[in-house]
Amino acid sequence: MRRGGYGPALELLALGLVLTLVPWPERWAEVVYLGALLPAWSAVSSRLVDAVGVSLSGLLLIALLSLPLLALALSGRPSLLGVIRLLAYAGGVLALLFPLTFGLGYRLPPLAEQVATAPSDLRGEALRTTRERVLRSLWSGSAWVRDGPAKVPAAEFTSREVMSSASACVAELSRQLRPDAPPARLPTRVKWLPAGLMLRFGFAGVVSPWLLEPHVDAGLPGASATAVALHEFAHSAGFAAEAEAEAVGLVAGLECADQRVAYAAALRLATSLAAALPPGERAEYQAAWPPVALADARLAARAGRRFADPRLTSGATAAYDIYLRSQGEAEGIGEYDRGTELALALLYSRDASAEEGPGGP
Repeated sequence: MRRGGYGPALELLALGLVLTLVPWPERWAEVVYLGALLPAWSAVSSRLVDAVGVSLSGLLLIALLSLPLLALALSGRPSLLGVIRLLAYAGGVLALLFPLTFGLGYRLPPLAEQVATAPSDLRGEALRTTRERVLRSLWSGSAWVRDGPAKVPAAEFTSREVMSSASACVAELSRQLRPDAPPARLPTRVKWLPAGLMLRFGFAGVVSPWLLEPHVDAGLPGASATAVALHEFAHSAGFAAEAEAEAVGLVAGLECADQRVAYAAALRLATSLAAALPPGERAEYQAAWPPVALADARLAARAGRRFADPRLTSGATAAYDIYLRSQGEAEGIGEYDRGTELALALLYSRDASAEEGPGGP
């Protein structure tokens, strides 16, 4: 291959794939990513994300695709091969940066190892107690939403104030779970994608792995959108695994002082619990919900049905399942369900620790 061709671009791509796919020792990932790369980069990226009202990742993608064309046009010798070469270089750089800004988060020690009660141990009385805890949070949050000072209109859930509260609560829980690591600085705003853009593919949010920029589909109703934002903020905090992002986002939301955030987390967790139950038990469980929560759950389900496209969903789900497994996520797309179990275990452990107090039982 001649000098100046695709060789360097392919080398960058290969190096990026090696760094992404090779199973780094957990201790190395802790030192390199959690101890150095994440805190340093998030201090910069979070400020960039907060400074721009629209998706900064989207703007950079547009620039990435258009600048090669512009450069070649100005050179006076436009060439399709030249465009492809420049795009190959850009792809190689992005592949190299991916593990450094986000991908190494998959190699960190599993959060389940830090939870006193493993998900598999949460059954019987412990499971019943935790379900009731979620139900109490749902009732208290819904009472505040329904009868609070402003009766919380749906649009308020997606306000900058609520997103900032959600971000702060995720950041606080992240600091507690990783007390020995320098804290990551989270963005305080979410970027809203056009309604249905992600829901058509069976997903509701995404975080840019290079800028750690959270995005949520604007087609979701208010409380559901806030719950998705909690999940994406957890990704921004360095919890790359889907189960861990779900657990951290939900528990952070449930413990949040902002009752709008707490209600959104309780609704999301109660909905996930209900979905895992047999039809009869599900109906019984949902019969104990407050009416406003049932109405909000129906709105969320309606939004999913409105935008869902089975032809797109099946392909996107299969592709993402392959990606997750390549990152060491054994359950693939099933990691989302495992996230509900991990959230319950984390919540139960934290509640038990709080009851025991600093001096023990």
